[in-house]
This record gives sequence, structure tokens and C-alpha cells, in this order.
Amino acid sequence: MNTKQQQIQAYNDLPSEVKQVILALSILTERISSLPKVDRDELFELLQEWRKADGQEDQKSIHRAMEEILAQNPVSAKPMHLGEEKPMSRGLKSWSKHVGQKIKQLRESAQLTQVQLAEKAGLPQSHVSRLENAEHSATHLTLEKIAKALGVHVGEIDPCAD
Repeated sequence: MNTKQQQIQAYNDLPSEVKQVILALSILTERISSLPKVDRDELFELLQEWRKADGQEDQKSIHRAMEEILAQNPVSAKPMHLGEEKPMSRGLKSWSKHVGQKIKQLRESAQLTQVQLAEKAGLPQSHVSRLENAEHSATHLTLEKIAKALGVHVGEIDPCAD
């Protein structure tokens, strides 16, 4: 029996629960590798925070943020020519700027640093920074986390919120 056949036989001899875990890990590994580098880095930052979390509630919050990253549609790469990159639409840029300024204003009123807000919201500090600087537009779930961490209704941050 050659090495490949031995590996297959060893795998076949494993309990079904172990095979299920191996399958899940292979799917998760493939999913993580398909993420953009910034999202992979954020995911691994969250994983480190999850290990340091003080309680189950903190772990759940971090877990939800990790799920949000993993649930994104896979990104496919296409060659781009410099200068063709489309910026955010004017409306989205305006909304992102308003939301970012509001987050910063509420954070400073609460006398929190970006790091402290990020910890309370279960988000990486770099993500809070990008939101405050309108480099990214926030999802509703992220705005809910930030609003909860600041002790305000999400409508105080996002004028479009329900």
C-alpha cells in the first residue's frame, strides 16, 4: 500500500465526528483564503480578542463580528488600470462622512478612545478609524454594535436607521 492509500485508509478509519470537523475546517480555510487581506487581518485580530475576552457576552459579540466578515460574498479579483477605480458615490460618501463624524463626536463625548470604543463594540480599532474617516461605509450591524457600546440608539448615528 502506498502512502496516499495509507492516508485515505487512515482518514476512513476516523470517527464520523472527526471527519465532520475536518470537512468544516477545510471549508473554513478555503473561505478565509478567499477573503481580501484586510478582512483576513481583521478576522485574525478578532480571533486574538476572542481569546482574551472576559466573558461569554464579549465572546458572543466578537463571534458575531467574525461571522459578519465570513458571511460576506466572496470577492473576485479583476485586473484594474490605475485611474479607473470608482470612488464612493457622492451620496454614499456624504452618508459615510456624516456617520463617521457622528461616531467620533459621540465617542469623544463619552470620553472614549478609538481603542476603548472598539473593545466595547467588539470591533478592531482599525475598523473604527476607517469608519470615522469615512474610508468605509458601515453595515447596519456594525452601527448597532457601535450604538450599543456608546449607549445610544442607532438612529443617533445613522439618520436613515429605522
